[in-house]
Amino acid sequence: MAGGPNVAGLVENDAISVIMEGEVVCEICGSGSAPHLIANCARCNAHEHWYCMRVLTFLIPRIWFCYRCQHEANRAPRS
Repeated sequence: MAGGPNVAGLVENDAISVIMEGEVVCEICGSGSAPHLIANCARCNAHEHWYCMRVLTFLIPRIWFCYRCQHEANRAPRS
Protein backbone atom coordinates (compact mmCIF):
# COMPACT_ATOMS: atom_id res chain seq x y z
CA MET A 1 0.00 0.00 0.00
CA ALA A 2 1.59 3.27 -1.07
CA GLY A 3 2.10 5.75 1.75
CA GLY A 4 1.00 3.40 4.55
CA PRO A 5 -2.46 2.90 6.02
CA ASN A 6 -5.11 5.60 5.82
CA VAL A 7 -5.45 6.92 9.35
CA ALA A 8 -8.84 8.42 10.06
CA GLY A 9 -7.78 9.92 13.40
CA LEU A 10 -6.27 9.29 16.80
CA VAL A 11 -8.09 8.69 20.08
CA GLU A 12 -6.53 10.45 23.07
CA ASN A 13 -3.01 9.09 22.45
CA ASP A 14 -0.73 7.65 19.82
CA ALA A 15 -1.18 4.00 20.87
CA ILE A 16 -4.84 3.72 19.84
CA SER A 17 -5.52 4.54 16.22
CA VAL A 18 -8.73 4.51 14.25
CA ILE A 19 -7.90 2.89 10.92
CA MET A 20 -10.21 2.64 7.94
CA GLU A 21 -12.50 -0.35 8.50
CA GLY A 22 -11.10 -3.65 7.26
CA GLU A 23 -7.43 -2.68 7.37
CA VAL A 24 -6.63 -3.64 10.98
CA VAL A 25 -7.76 -6.73 12.88
CA CYS A 26 -7.16 -7.80 16.46
CA GLU A 27 -4.47 -10.48 16.64
CA ILE A 28 -6.23 -12.13 19.61
CA CYS A 29 -9.82 -12.49 18.35
CA GLY A 30 -9.29 -11.88 14.62
CA SER A 31 -12.04 -9.28 14.45
CA GLY A 32 -11.77 -5.81 12.96
CA SER A 33 -14.86 -4.58 14.79
CA ALA A 34 -14.54 -1.52 17.04
CA PRO A 35 -11.34 -0.27 15.39
CA HIS A 36 -11.30 2.70 17.77
CA LEU A 37 -10.60 0.21 20.59
CA ILE A 38 -7.62 -1.45 18.90
CA ALA A 39 -4.18 -0.60 20.31
CA ASN A 40 -1.01 -0.80 18.26
CA CYS A 41 2.20 -2.18 19.83
CA ALA A 42 5.03 0.36 19.56
CA ARG A 43 7.63 -2.38 19.11
CA CYS A 44 6.23 -5.13 16.86
CA ASN A 45 3.19 -3.35 15.36
CA ALA A 46 0.74 -5.97 16.73
CA HIS A 47 -2.90 -4.88 17.01
CA GLU A 48 -5.18 -5.90 19.90
CA HIS A 49 -8.56 -4.76 21.19
CA TRP A 50 -8.12 -3.34 24.68
CA TYR A 51 -10.69 -5.89 25.94
CA CYS A 52 -8.86 -8.84 24.31
CA MET A 53 -5.43 -8.03 25.76
CA ARG A 54 -3.76 -10.78 27.74
CA VAL A 55 -3.09 -8.28 30.52
CA LEU A 56 -6.38 -6.38 30.75
CA THR A 57 -5.99 -2.63 31.05
CA PHE A 58 -8.56 0.12 31.14
CA LEU A 59 -6.17 2.93 30.24
CA ILE A 60 -3.81 2.47 27.31
CA PRO A 61 -0.56 4.38 27.91
CA ARG A 62 0.82 6.75 25.28
CA ILE A 63 3.34 4.10 24.22
CA TRP A 64 1.88 0.59 24.52
CA PHE A 65 3.68 -2.75 24.22
CA CYS A 66 1.87 -6.07 23.68
CA TYR A 67 2.31 -8.93 26.14
CA ARG A 68 4.83 -10.71 23.91
CA CYS A 69 7.08 -7.63 23.68
CA GLN A 70 6.72 -6.88 27.41
CA HIS A 71 7.64 -10.47 28.25
CA GLU A 72 10.66 -10.42 25.94
CA ALA A 73 11.88 -7.06 27.33
CA ASN A 74 11.57 -8.28 30.94
CA ARG A 75 13.35 -11.57 30.29
CA ALA A 76 16.76 -12.03 31.92
CA PRO A 77 19.66 -11.36 29.53
CA ARG A 78 21.36 -14.45 28.11
CA SER A 79 24.88 -15.13 29.35
